[in-house]
Amino acid sequence: MSRNFNRPHLVWGWRGTLADDVQRQVAAVNAALASLGAQPVDLDTVRHHFATSAPTLCAAILSRALTDRERTRASVAFETYHSRRLPAGLLPGAEDLLARLIRSSCTHSVLSLAAHNGLTQRISELGVDSLFLRVDGRTGPSARSKKQPLAKHLCALRQTVGDRPIALIGDAVDDIQAAVANRVQPVPYAGGLTHPDILRHSGVPVAETLAEAAALAVEYAHTM
Repeated sequence: MSRNFNRPHLVWGWRGTLADDVQRQVAAVNAALASLGAQPVDLDTVRHHFATSAPTLCAAILSRALTDRERTRASVAFETYHSRRLPAGLLPGAEDLLARLIRSSCTHSVLSLAAHNGLTQRISELGVDSLFLRVDGRTGPSARSKKQPLAKHLCALRQTVGDRPIALIGDAVDDIQAAVANRVQPVPYAGGLTHPDILRHSGVPVAETLAEAAALAVEYAHTM
């Protein structure tokens, strides 16, 4: 078996993973909480309660269910906060890391629950769209899980990457669950919006940096 055959394809999350947006996300969560009349919280609180949608996260922080009207209000406030600010760039060093991995015969794509049009526009503005085989964001209402979006993403990818190993790198428990459900390797990243201790409960090694996440993905691929 050739060395290149086992080089993996890496599916990256965007918010909290490739994007340098953790503090921005906390501020957006606080905008959503403010829309519900709640007090602001810090990063540690967000990381201990993190969920893939703003209404679900707010409900967890407030320890109560939200009404349908409150869920809508929180979602609108969260997205409005982001829409009124310049989009986040890549984490420092991320572009160089992606390029180095491509030179070693790895390939990349992005799968995010962020709105598709805004996601693809931002990646294009950053001039890094050529680094990714695919970029898929949310095209419908706010989603709570990546399981189904990942299934569709993988179906489209397989036409290009064949049966090469695939790893999903993301900062949420949902990333781990979506990867397992779709039979790809999860690689949790500790630098995002989920507390590392929560990620470690999955039993999967947690990467402290994006470079470590990529190294773990390559290591997994070479054992398959």
